[in-house]
Amino acid sequence: MQAKRVDSGDWYYIISDDEENFIASTSISRGAKHTLSETRVNQMAHQLRLGTSKRFVALVQCTLDREEALEIMQSNPPGSGRQRG
Repeated sequence: MQAKRVDSGDWYYIISDDEENFIASTSISRGAKHTLSETRVNQMAHQLRLGTSKRFVALVQCTLDREEALEIMQSNPPGSGRQRG
């Protein structure tokens, strides 16, 4: 996906388009050494504006390509995800 990772306590991932415009973001604890809960996967899917946890899993498994993921993200309205600068 070519996300930019910012290390600030947790790992914070910023998704930008080809022109470096902010699209979405999410974070995960650096200390996480276990499988993500269904609730956390749903939260990350929402933060990334993917709409469904199934799409998030497809993104992580690299079966959803970057162009399609960006198109989905840009077509969904911003949610409660935060942008860090």
